[in-house]
Amino acid sequence: MIEKSPEASAGDAAPRSERFPLAARALRMSTPVPAAIDALPGAGVLAAPARPGLHSKAKATAKVASNWALYAFLFLLPLQNIHAGYLPNFGGGLNFLNMGFGLSLLGVWLVRGHLAPNEPVNRWVLVYSIYAVISLFISYQYVSNTGSHANILKDHLTGVFMLYLVQMSVNDWTGVRRIVLATILPLPYIAKVTWIEHVSVSSWNYSDDLRIKGTFMLLGANEFAAFCVTVAVVLFAVLVAAKTSRLWKMLLLGGIASMVIGIMYAYSRTAYIAALLGLATVILAWRGRWKMMLPLLLAAAILPPILPTSVVQRFDSTTVDEGQRDKSTEMRFEFWKIAWDNFLSHPVVGTGFQSFRHPEINPYKMDTHNVYLRTLSEGGAIGGAILLGLLFSVLRTARRELSASVSGSWRYALALGLVGAWMGMVCGNLFGDRFTYYPVIAYFWTYVALVVKARHLPADPLAPGTRK
Repeated sequence: MIEKSPEASAGDAAPRSERFPLAARALRMSTPVPAAIDALPGAGVLAAPARPGLHSKAKATAKVASNWALYAFLFLLPLQNIHAGYLPNFGGGLNFLNMGFGLSLLGVWLVRGHLAPNEPVNRWVLVYSIYAVISLFISYQYVSNTGSHANILKDHLTGVFMLYLVQMSVNDWTGVRRIVLATILPLPYIAKVTWIEHVSVSSWNYSDDLRIKGTFMLLGANEFAAFCVTVAVVLFAVLVAAKTSRLWKMLLLGGIASMVIGIMYAYSRTAYIAALLGLATVILAWRGRWKMMLPLLLAAAILPPILPTSVVQRFDSTTVDEGQRDKSTEMRFEFWKIAWDNFLSHPVVGTGFQSFRHPEINPYKMDTHNVYLRTLSEGGAIGGAILLGLLFSVLRTARRELSASVSGSWRYALALGLVGAWMGMVCGNLFGDRFTYYPVIAYFWTYVALVVKARHLPADPLAPGTRK
């Protein structure tokens, strides 16, 4: 008689000794343990049947890394009074702007960020930046005392490159909302500084002594007001067009109110017009615009009598009729004539970056107060074509997102806000420079980055119609 081995005996005995045969059968038919785990010592003891869908659910809820350096950089960017007046400048380029951008770029590497692929705006910004560098070298041929030109260009491109920095730092919709929050948090402080400055110079009637610049201590009232217009229009669009929590609505309302104070007391006539155009564009482009008709009519009836007299006087002084212009408006027409004549003399590539302020080109040593004419004068027809291509690529991207996104979602609201901010910025640049200085333009390119990246992100779990 052949005796069975102990292992065989145990194997035969197992089925007879099972008290719960159905449960044992289910265990034997469960998903097999992966080979990599099987190879580990003790895998047969530790391995457990896998729960279907558990891995995919864990993957969906995995925590995405955040670029905290970028959030801090965004918070401080418009607070020029702090980083120019209090933060140390170690020399050799070790200042707030360079170090903040560098640390944010390091954060991009840590979160393994990437640009949105095949986006026209990214390509146009690259072309614009390359031509700006070429134009810098052209300016050396036409004007002297160009020592500051390279640094001005570097600061300008830092603001523009927020497009790339923010895109590479955002990997989900939580990141989008954190970026927006980072642009809201400094606004109450900006409103406080603006109000303190206003109270110190306030008067019943308007005079140029009333013009204040908030936290933009190295710039002017017009630049500060342009920043306020961009942020106010985008936040307004998110408030009316996105389905958000009560807390978010309070944050958005607080941010808008802070920016309205800045627009009102900077006494920038261009900002008044740009804000009206931007808000009107948002309402006209919004799919739920009829909801705003009654509030708009009430605002139009109530606001003029309750606005400060000095603000009404400043707005009423806006005129372009010859013989009725104030000195500021009259000089703009003179600068525009000089810029146009310089373009006609150098029509292809212009006289180079930042050349218009120099006495060789403009005896008044002033800016053109019109970005488009200055671009033609300094960059020629090539520079003008590149600027227009860049601006219209932003508009096309925003309109594309408006059409492709769900009404009530953050994706839709941000695209709507960008359309309005674009209109305000294009208008503002007709009467000044709202495109060169990084404190003015950085938030605009931040919002552009969010809209560009939107369609490449996972579905927003808070968007209307999204299954939880």
